[in-house]
This record gives sequence, C-alpha cells and structure tokens, in this order.
Amino acid sequence: MDEKLAKYLIKMDVMHFAELGTCNKNDSRSVIFDPRNLLSDPKVLQYICKQMAKVVLNECSGNTLVGLATAGIAFGAVTSIYTNMPFLYLRSKPKLHLEIKWLEGILPSKEKAKLIVVDELLFNAETKKKAVAKLKELGYAVTDVVVVIDRQLQKKEDGPSLEELHKVKLHSLITMDEIVQFLIKEKKISEDQLTKLIRDYREYERWMMPTFAQ
Repeated sequence: MDEKLAKYLIKMDVMHFAELGTCNKNDSRSVIFDPRNLLSDPKVLQYICKQMAKVVLNECSGNTLVGLATAGIAFGAVTSIYTNMPFLYLRSKPKLHLEIKWLEGILPSKEKAKLIVVDELLFNAETKKKAVAKLKELGYAVTDVVVVIDRQLQKKEDGPSLEELHKVKLHSLITMDEIVQFLIKEKKISEDQLTKLIRDYREYERWMMPTFAQ
C-alpha cells in the first residue's frame, strides 16, 4: 500500500462520506471522491506522477500516453515528463476542424504506437471502456489503463470488465481496499461510515469485490 498517497487523499479532502442520494450514478452513494483536488498542490501532483511513471515504465507495454479529459490530461502530461514518452489527449467530444478530430497532439504512426490511457479515477469503468473503444476505432492499439484510484466498483451486470472487454491491463496507484485499510488503521472512518460503505459494495456483484466487503 502507498501510505503516502493515502495520506494525501485525506490531506487534500478527496473523500466525502455522506448519504448522497442519486449521486455516483446511484452506486456507492455513501461516499464521493473528488480526485481533482490532488492537482492543487504541486508537491502532491509531482509525487503522483512520479509514481505513475514507475508503473508506466515497469509494468506497461505501451509507448505513448493518452490523457482523458479533464484531470487525466494534467496527470498524463506531467507523467510524460518523467517517462519521456509522447503525450496525446482524447477529447470528450470531437473538435470540428478540417476534419472531425478526437485526439489532440502530434499523432503517432498507427502501426508503431501502443497507447497507455491515463486518468485520475476508475469508477464503474464506463468512461474508460468508451475511451478505449474510441481509440481502437481510430485505429490505435491500446495496451494499458493507468489510474490514480480504482474504486473497485465494476459491476458484473454491466457486462465484461474493462480488462476483459478490451484485453488491456489495468493499473492503479491505490485501490479502495487499500484506502479503507488505511482509514481503519488511522481511525479516519467511523463504524457507521464503514457499515454503509460495505452495504454499497454488496448491493451489486462486482468483478473485484474489496476484501472489506466480502
């Protein structure tokens, strides 16, 4: 577990425990994450992107980083400095220029490029599935997806997991399981908050159920 990152999540007020009704797409309604707060402190951003760079260089098989709008653009761009890899970003909506444009940056050879998608959070993987599908539609191979936080919320009823659907490797700097372990250790989560969190996770069958909810 990356305890330094876990401490940053607390320090930067990333997690908010509350009954949130229909927030979070009606899933895991007792806690919401705002990982974009991590961009506000240069030291935190630097640390996270250096950790991302280690994952990219040691565990991924791609050669080009692609950030997803919006926070993934910042995390991906800074990570590219530490990996010395080219960086692109995928738009959430196409830009109407001389042609319909989804990717921003100097486009690499489709024959040689192997893309690594970078973003801040994996929730139910819907956004990542669409992003990888779009990149493949554009003619690129995608090898890996790297996120800061994996909430471990992918539901079986939503179909195959991101990894199975697109045959990519998923990497995260920290998982919900590790976050909760740290919160319990540091007495930063109440019994009521933990009970509600467990309820949320057990509400659906998950592809990777955290141990705290088993």
